[in-house]
Amino acid sequence: MSVNTKISFTMIRKLILSLLVTLLIQTGFSQTIDKTKLDRYFEALETNNRFMGSVAVSQNGKLIYTKSTGFADLDTKTKPNENTRYRIGSISKTFTTVLVLKAVEENKLTLDQTIEGYFPSIKNANKISIKQLLYHRSGIHNFTDD
Repeated sequence: MSVNTKISFTMIRKLILSLLVTLLIQTGFSQTIDKTKLDRYFEALETNNRFMGSVAVSQNGKLIYTKSTGFADLDTKTKPNENTRYRIGSISKTFTTVLVLKAVEENKLTLDQTIEGYFPSIKNANKISIKQLLYHRSGIHNFTDD
């Protein structure tokens, strides 16, 4: 092995070691959050109409940061607080689908099975499959339209 090769291996080892130490130090410091920086970030988002809502950060089961921006009600210009309840809209559809597909993957459900075992009081539950529910083709009335 040439001297240049030994030098480059030594340099590479030192570089890798330096990067690892830097990452470890940064990980250690990242355990504390900069609340002022987060406040400025959310204020910038609010000023530019990029975010409305509430944020909560917890660490080891303890709440360490909260911030509410925008409006809880646009019509009345009511500001939100930590007790504001938001309508979650359609995002729950994604979570529900993922959980159903995980159950299918674990052989706890099949997409072709009907819902009568879970919801016997629903009209035509013996004809409505889980797949139809996921595709929004079950024929069940959309109560939020009311």
